[in-house]
Amino acid sequence: MAVKKYLFVTNALSFGGAERVVSILASGIAERGYDVHLILYEKVNEEYPISDKVTIHLLPRIDVENRIKYFAKMLAAMRRKISEVDPDVIIPFLPNQVIHFFIASRLMNIPFVATVRNNPFLYPDSKSIRTIGKIVALLASGIFLQTEEQTGFFPRFAKRKTFVIPNPVSNDLIDCNYQNRDHIQEIATFGRLSTQKNQHLLIEAFAMVHKTNPSLRLSLYGAGEEEQNLKALVGKLGVKDAVTFRGRVSNVGEALMSTDLFVLSSNYEGMPNALMEAMAVGLPCISTDCPTGPKDLIDHMKDGILVKSNNVSDLVSAIHYCITNPVFCNHAGRAAKKKIKEEYQVDIVIDKFIHEINGVKGCS
Repeated sequence: MAVKKYLFVTNALSFGGAERVVSILASGIAERGYDVHLILYEKVNEEYPISDKVTIHLLPRIDVENRIKYFAKMLAAMRRKISEVDPDVIIPFLPNQVIHFFIASRLMNIPFVATVRNNPFLYPDSKSIRTIGKIVALLASGIFLQTEEQTGFFPRFAKRKTFVIPNPVSNDLIDCNYQNRDHIQEIATFGRLSTQKNQHLLIEAFAMVHKTNPSLRLSLYGAGEEEQNLKALVGKLGVKDAVTFRGRVSNVGEALMSTDLFVLSSNYEGMPNALMEAMAVGLPCISTDCPTGPKDLIDHMKDGILVKSNNVSDLVSAIHYCITNPVFCNHAGRAAKKKIKEEYQVDIVIDKFIHEINGVKGCS
């Protein structure tokens, strides 16, 4: 029998790539008439929007200092929630949620789908958590990946239970009417300010380009643990007046529409939502060819530019090329928008997702 009741799990609906995908998938499936439930570990002030047809469950707060007792009470609370929902399939997002709910759902005879939302070779930072997550995935009913490259993390015998579904992109972004630019005045990047996203590389490249293009500006959208280090680097390189830290924004489409060139400088990714959203709007995009994701999205020199990871000179050359070739930028932006609309639009991705979930062992 086909899946009719879905249970998704994530930490919160706060700003983050996995959380964004959960909000879009859960909402889209619920709007089709399926019974969709979402368990959250916590509520936060700023959240991604989600359909009112999705039933939200909040795990209780557990105030116990002893770690063993805390974990036991937490698993018991999770198990009660699972019993209450009685889903046809459990789909947790993010590593801790996958591990927790796999343990909590044992002997309940409910298909369990482990998800990979980042580069599994490098994330999480803890090698032990990566190893436990890999074991859980191998024991799960199915493994939900973002890219074919991620399948290489698992042994060959596990391939039969893996399926690849790319991230969906909101129709609101695809519907944005981006106007062609005659010249580039501002470069922007969106994402957590972190070592993974490597905004250091972008700032260094920008400082070099700025020497011959003094009117050029750089905007960094997002927040994170590297913010103070990045601000110090901006001051050290003498581009403080040309670089703006804009923090988190709720209207990503509006921010993307106001800029001229998007750059993703990451060391590694899963499937970068920020890059997909910039392409959806129609922005010309430059991305490092990092594992995993960008090479699945960008066809080099056709709908964007790929540069070597952590290579300043490569990124400088790409930015210079875009500044001096507005015709290419406009063409690449249009081609990128067309690709996202034809391959990553919400309904297309949800069709694939529902089809693959119904093919998971125990779901059909």
